[in-house]
Amino acid sequence: MEYTITKPPKVDGYAVHRMVAGLSDGAPALHVDEGEKLTIRTEAPMPSGHILGFSLRACVAVKNKGRHRYFPTDDWRSRHAWLARKGLQHGFEIITVHCTAKHFVVEKRPGTFTIDDTQFTGVLKIVDQEKFAAALVSGIGNTARTFGFGMLVI
Repeated sequence: MEYTITKPPKVDGYAVHRMVAGLSDGAPALHVDEGEKLTIRTEAPMPSGHILGFSLRACVAVKNKGRHRYFPTDDWRSRHAWLARKGLQHGFEIITVHCTAKHFVVEKRPGTFTIDDTQFTGVLKIVDQEKFAAALVSGIGNTARTFGFGMLVI
């Protein structure tokens, strides 16, 4: 079977490999990256519905007594769980996702502070069109939008 999904044009290389492997559940699959779309040929069954590739740069945090608590940079499970919760809130479910994390230093006079910088790439399924459309406009997450975080790119 052959499937085509849309994806952000700047997502390539290893991120595309992870998307294909997640969609085919590890079954053999061929793919071609055509910029804004990804064509996949596999015998594995693919999810049905409105499926999109995405990328998201987010400041992943939980609030504790009014303060942001960041996960360790190698804690991908907590980051995936955070995104799954945000997905439910914003009308999508995650089919497959890969993330990398680092610290982002914000230079502000007279000092500096550090925030979480997580880059997600993956495939999602839209389950509520209205909530999803609102998420495209308002963003994902509440922290660091001023610094270019929170925009869901599809």
